[in-house]
Amino acid sequence: MVSSFRALYISEILSEITSQLEDDRQSLSCLARCCKAFSDQALDVLWKRMSLFCPFIPLLPPKVLTLWVEYQFSAESIAGFQCPPMHEWRTFDTYARRVRILYSGASHFLAGVATIRADCNVFPFLRSITMQLQEPIQPGIRLFPETLQRLQISGPAYINCKDSCIQTALAHAARDAPFLKHLHVEDYSYNSDRLDTPPLHFKHLRSAEISAFISSNVLGSLCRVLSQSPVIELKIELPPTSCIWDTPQSLFPHLEKLEIGGTPALAEAFITNVSSPCIRSLTIKHSRGPARLTDCSRLFSTIVKKYSSSLQSLSLTISRSPVLHNHDGVAHDIMDALFPLMPNFEHLEELHLSLPSATQVDDYPAVEVSGWPALRRVEFMAT
Repeated sequence: MVSSFRALYISEILSEITSQLEDDRQSLSCLARCCKAFSDQALDVLWKRMSLFCPFIPLLPPKVLTLWVEYQFSAESIAGFQCPPMHEWRTFDTYARRVRILYSGASHFLAGVATIRADCNVFPFLRSITMQLQEPIQPGIRLFPETLQRLQISGPAYINCKDSCIQTALAHAARDAPFLKHLHVEDYSYNSDRLDTPPLHFKHLRSAEISAFISSNVLGSLCRVLSQSPVIELKIELPPTSCIWDTPQSLFPHLEKLEIGGTPALAEAFITNVSSPCIRSLTIKHSRGPARLTDCSRLFSTIVKKYSSSLQSLSLTISRSPVLHNHDGVAHDIMDALFPLMPNFEHLEELHLSLPSATQVDDYPAVEVSGWPALRRVEFMAT
């Protein structure tokens, strides 16, 4: 019993135990209380991932707590408010510095604390944050620490967000989080036809996801801004309206993995303007709008023309379209258009097709893959 007890004083063993309890917050809380020697590591895991700001509210300095309870950090109440001295923030900081992943919900609380403490980061070692922007971020505050690697900006789709929300958030992230690797913009409805964001310098951005309800002009501007970064993975939802992608600037020259949500015609137009010559994985998901055979044929030709020597995985989903009637016939027509092109893919190893059909998947004709150079796996599904 004594030797087992002493084993817990070995930091590696205690660290493994606490990490295994990450989803058992009650046990972690008990472990932090039962022994001072275990407290720090247990608290580190307990506060590592936070989904609400509520636990931090009682930790605020008394005057700041009053400001929140009585005025909800309104702009009028914060204006001219004197930030309490550092020692009054000691308890708050003890726990805030443990947070690595934050699902902040509405950004108002975080922005309020950041405004009051304009000279420092609220969560100085944060690596990932998911936040719901409801108003533009004020220029003088530091919302994102330099340790941030993952940023997801979201908002209720029913809110017609102010034009400057996305612009100020991106500008703040580029300025304060130079090591950002993943950016996700989702669930927004913007009332702007243009993006005025200045050139951004995300030198380490590797992955971007755009699933926002924004105009084609704004989306095009955002893509041109993000193309200045070394993005190798992109997931993008194209608006159902026509997009103007013609631009002298290269779009995503370093891209290796691309997933597009949109009609075959829109997907073809976007791929045409992607300048990367080495896409290895391509996924196209059609969920609404027309999916004509002529559009699919043009899409396949463009894919072969640009990525015949680099593509390793191709996934295509065509949902039932209002302009299609004989879904079984269309499914076979799509395969008839695609399969003769397959030998051109020198390194394609996986093909996934989800096509509109009223019949079972087993009723699709057998695929002869002997003429397809590197293909190892073919998968069919009916939509």
